[in-house]
Amino acid sequence: MGKQSQTQKEKLWTGSYLLLIAMGTMTSTCFYMVNPTITKYAVGLGASVAAAGVISGLFSITALVARPFSGLVADRVNRKRLLIFSTCVMGLAALGYSVSRTVPLLIAFRILHGVAFAFSGTVNVTMIASLVPRSRLGEGVGYYGLVNIFATAIGPSLGLSLGDAFGFGLSYVISGILLFAAAGFALLIPLTQPPSPKGTARKGIRLDDLVSLKVLPLALLGGLFSMSNGIIGSYIALLGDVRGIVNIGLYFTVNAAVLLLVRPLAGKLSDRKNGLLLVFPAMLLDGAALLLLGRAGALWMVSLAAVLKAMGQGSGQPTLQAASLKLLPPEKSGVASSTFYIGGDVGQGLGPMLAGAMVGACGADSAGYGVMFTCASLIFAAGLLGFALYRLKQKGSPLPAAQAEEG
Repeated sequence: MGKQSQTQKEKLWTGSYLLLIAMGTMTSTCFYMVNPTITKYAVGLGASVAAAGVISGLFSITALVARPFSGLVADRVNRKRLLIFSTCVMGLAALGYSVSRTVPLLIAFRILHGVAFAFSGTVNVTMIASLVPRSRLGEGVGYYGLVNIFATAIGPSLGLSLGDAFGFGLSYVISGILLFAAAGFALLIPLTQPPSPKGTARKGIRLDDLVSLKVLPLALLGGLFSMSNGIIGSYIALLGDVRGIVNIGLYFTVNAAVLLLVRPLAGKLSDRKNGLLLVFPAMLLDGAALLLLGRAGALWMVSLAAVLKAMGQGSGQPTLQAASLKLLPPEKSGVASSTFYIGGDVGQGLGPMLAGAMVGACGADSAGYGVMFTCASLIFAAGLLGFALYRLKQKGSPLPAAQAEEG
C-alpha cells in the first residue's frame, strides 16, 4: 500500500496540472497578441513614437514594481481565487484597450495590465509548485515553460493579423474574452492552500515576505538569460540590416524548435542529484551564442547561435527556477517565484537599454554591434564566476539542488 501511495504522490500529469498549462498558454498568447501592437495603437491615438515606446515599457516597469507584492499575497491568500481575480483583471485591461480613445486612458489600462500580469504569473508558478511533486519540480517547470514558446509562435501573428484585418480594437476584445475563459479554467482546479508552519504569526510584513535573499542569487543568474533574450530580440533585426544577412528572422524559428526539445529533457535532469550543475554548461552556451552573433556574417552562423542559445537558456533558466522554488518551504513558494521573476524583469528591461547605449557609443555599424554582442557575452563569463562562488559558499548544504528531496 505504501509503495502504491508513493507512486500516486509522484504523479506529474494530473488534471490540475494540465489545467494550469492550458491557462498559462491562453494568458501568454493573449499577452503576445497585445504587446507587439500597443505602440502602433498608441500612435493611432495621437501619441508620438517616443511616447508610444514609454507606454509600451510602462507594462514592464509596473510588473517589476508589483512583483514583490505578488509573492507576498500569493503566500497569504487563497491562490486559486487570486489566480482567477488577476486573470479577470487582465481581461478587463484588454477590453479597456479596445475602448480607449485617449492616451491617458490607455496608460491607465496599461498600468492595470502590468500589475495583474505580475500577480498572475507569480501565482501560476506558485500553484505549479504546490501541485507538482517536489522530486519532479524541475520537470514540471520545464514542461510549463513550453507554454511561452507556443505563445510566442501564435500570439504576435494572431494579434497583428486581426489588427490589420479588423482593427486592433477587435483584437483586444478577443484577447479579453479569451482571458475570461482562461479564468474559468481555474474554477475547475481543486487546490488547497499549504498550511502555515505551527507557531508562526502572519501579522506584519518583513523584507523576506517580499524578496527572498536566499533566492536572489539564483534570480540574478536567471536574469542573465532574460537579458540576452532582450538584447537579441531588440537588435538582431538591425544586425541583419547592417551586415546584409537576409531572413535573419529564421533565428527565432530555430530557437523555438530547439527549445521545445531541450526544456523537457533539462527539467528531468535538473531533478537529479547535483542537477543545478546544469547551469555551468548552460551559461557557457548562452555566452557562446552572443559571441557568435557578434561575429556572424551569414545566416548559418545566426542559426547556429539560435541552437546554442536555446540549449543554454532551455536548460539553465528552468533549472534555476526549480532550484529557487525548492530553496524555500512550500508555504513560501509565492515569494520564491516572485523573487525569481524579479531577476527576469530586470534583465529583460536593463539589457536592451545598456546594449543600446553601447551601440550609440561604438557606432550603429557592423563593428559597433560586434562590440556590443561580445561585451554581452562577457557578462556570462562574470556570471559563471559568480555561480562558482555561490556553489563554493553552499558546499555541504543540500538546499540549492534537488538532493534536498532525494538525499
